[in-house]
Amino acid sequence: MKFDFIVFGGTGKEGRICSRDLLESGYSVLICGRDKPRVSEILNNKRFKKKVDFYKVDLREFNEIVKAINFSHCDVVVNCAELSFNLDIMKACLKTKKSYTDLGGLQYMTIKQFALDKSFKKAGITAISGCGATPGIANVLVGHGIKYFDKIETINLGFAWDSNFKKFVVPYSIQSIFQEFTESPVILSNGKFKKSDRFRCMGTFTFPEIGKQTVYCIVHSEVYSFAKYYKSKGLKNVDYMAGFPPHSYNVIKTFLDLGFDSQEKTLDFNNVKVSPLEATHKILRLVKPVKGYEEIEDIWVRMEGVKNGKKVKHNFDCLIHSLKDWPGVGSDVGTGMPISIISQMLKNKNITEKGVYAPEVIVPSELFFDELKKRKIYIYHNNKKVN
Repeated sequence: MKFDFIVFGGTGKEGRICSRDLLESGYSVLICGRDKPRVSEILNNKRFKKKVDFYKVDLREFNEIVKAINFSHCDVVVNCAELSFNLDIMKACLKTKKSYTDLGGLQYMTIKQFALDKSFKKAGITAISGCGATPGIANVLVGHGIKYFDKIETINLGFAWDSNFKKFVVPYSIQSIFQEFTESPVILSNGKFKKSDRFRCMGTFTFPEIGKQTVYCIVHSEVYSFAKYYKSKGLKNVDYMAGFPPHSYNVIKTFLDLGFDSQEKTLDFNNVKVSPLEATHKILRLVKPVKGYEEIEDIWVRMEGVKNGKKVKHNFDCLIHSLKDWPGVGSDVGTGMPISIISQMLKNKNITEKGVYAPEVIVPSELFFDELKKRKIYIYHNNKKVN
């Protein structure tokens, strides 16, 4: 059978959201992972009969990745796995000549991915890295907003979120969260990259539908890609900021204080040797949101520059709510759905450029915003809804 898409990391939360969204959009999907029971609801859904299947893959084995892609006969490879697998899956795409999307990586990984640009151009295929909420939606907001400036000087961006029940639920990949909390962020300051203090407090701000929240400077790929694309337009400053409600921040900080992020020590977990990070990941899979749990997330961008000789500012917000038809995933719909949308754009040739890109320079913003609206995800420009 020929599938339209293959989804690696398909048994994780974002992979399940993406796979379901692709299927509901009418496409066929081969879901890849190691834990088939986690996608049983999708596989057994009568609406998706003959359009979905499962293929067991260990992403630590490069040949298994290539074999899975060849088996799928897909048009586009979708990577919803942890960022540590990005390079191997991209190299497998080069070998099989398939275009590629992913949820992004931290700056060090993004730099390595962009180094494959010439190889992707030569192969006549496309890779788009950072297609979730942020990176992803945030990048497209900046790509859309840049047209309001003759000269762009400062871009500040990030996320803020909260929930109706003040109990800990894993907001997104715990491995990514631990990395963001513990790695020294690289910021753009006066036109130069420099390291900042880890998790430096940037102050308390007010966000739409969320209210006041303290935000912290963390490492993120947008700093690198914005500098790559917009330094020629005068860009000098970029800071990325993360906001967590206290009931989430305090638990994550406790995990880190106790060393739960370690990948070096070894524990005996159900007679299997695992690191504290792996054990934490397994345990947190068991944490379920309480009935009626809902989230709201704001993906925000603040841009400053010059237009017609005058200083101007433009603010963009993307508000993501829990959806009744998507129980148990909270605002993560805002990560799994965008990568589905952008992957569909690649398949449908709404995007035709070859090489390796971030979304801000390659994703058509109006079409993207229209697709978000269909999924009840809304964009605001200076507090006015635009989709």
